[in-house]
Amino acid sequence: ARRGAPAAMLKHAAVLIGIRDTPEPTIILTQRSTALRHHPGQISFPGGRIEAFDASPQDAACREAFEEIGLARQAIDILGELPDYITVTGFSIRPVVARVAAEAVIAADGVEASQLIELPLARALYGPAYRFQRIERNGHTYRIYSIDHAGHHVWGATASMLVTLARASAALEARSFTIATEAAID
Repeated sequence: ARRGAPAAMLKHAAVLIGIRDTPEPTIILTQRSTALRHHPGQISFPGGRIEAFDASPQDAACREAFEEIGLARQAIDILGELPDYITVTGFSIRPVVARVAAEAVIAADGVEASQLIELPLARALYGPAYRFQRIERNGHTYRIYSIDHAGHHVWGATASMLVTLARASAALEARSFTIATEAAID
């Protein structure tokens, strides 16, 4: 665990990093409803708590994607998982990476998700698109990543998971991935 609550107290969740399989692939994000108690209006991946009836984090991520954006399970091809991301709010989030059929019909449910956002995969894999800063809070230093797209500000856990995805992709392709502001601060 990198931060937050002790491991025994963590609440487990899963998110779907859905990559739409189009000629110019996009990553499916949602804007959370402003009526939600936690993180209202923020940009996130479809996802949520892993429930006792979920067979796996992958099942939880797919279930949540169906609930939030109507993404049918048969339109999802699981590619793998990224390392768990531990939040300062006591969640251990399992990012599940998947290919989503180009023809999949999706729409924000209007309850949890108020809007769909499709971030071009090429932008998500491009280091200079990100910003990095350190924030001091309650005696702790936090590393915060962010990326903007089409008037939307993606930051925090979602941006950090995008950075992890981009670094994993770069490592597989034996290319570098650098965030300019990160190098300037370190």
